[in-house]
Amino acid sequence: MTRPAQALIDLSALRHNYALARAIHGGRALAVLKANAYGHGAIPCAKALADSVDGFAVAFVAEALELRAQGIHQPILVLEGCFDQQDLEAARAHDLWIVVHQASQIDSIERTALEASSLNVWLKVDSGMHRAGFEPEQVQNAYARLKSCKGVGRITLMTHFACADEPDKLKTEQQIQVFDAAIQGLEGERSLCNSGGILAWPTAHRDWARPGILLYGADPMPTRDHGLKPVMTLQSQVFSVR
Repeated sequence: MTRPAQALIDLSALRHNYALARAIHGGRALAVLKANAYGHGAIPCAKALADSVDGFAVAFVAEALELRAQGIHQPILVLEGCFDQQDLEAARAHDLWIVVHQASQIDSIERTALEASSLNVWLKVDSGMHRAGFEPEQVQNAYARLKSCKGVGRITLMTHFACADEPDKLKTEQQIQVFDAAIQGLEGERSLCNSGGILAWPTAHRDWARPGILLYGADPMPTRDHGLKPVMTLQSQVFSVR
């Protein structure tokens, strides 16, 4: 007999939430599957979205390789980028998109013999979260270095919000302004919005969204009336009645 406690996953709700996020944001959206799709199962979630998704995002290369091994051929962005040369080779071999958020990652690309335009790079700007990314004054130089690399093809410009789920704070608007100033004059698509950015900050809606927690029905905003559906339901049985 199995244990009575179960986590039930509703993949139709996942598809609903992705479509809703994409419609609110406009443009295209990467479904974030990091940490085993926030505990919901990365492989089944990826397969459920495969026919409608613009691409996926994961935390590190190993997560992306698990998806590729299961036949997921859509674009996959590695949010932490490459830790070493082995990661970089795997990204090239399996056509992974990679985030570049520090100078050592550019150093590695410059040292590696790559086929022309074989890497799709997302250049991350630290617009105020102070977790990862190039300082605003470093962005133009980092972009120029990447452009000069034979192996780098398309460059997308991105940042990440610190508190987009707190709409009464000015921090997010300040981050948008810092990002726009840092990338002024640079060619490339833009990506700013996480779940909170999609739902509360229309001025941040650009080419690509990166919905994460909202995909699974967890509304990050104080007013939770956006039409999201819960993907996971916990179910059990009463153990004892006294």
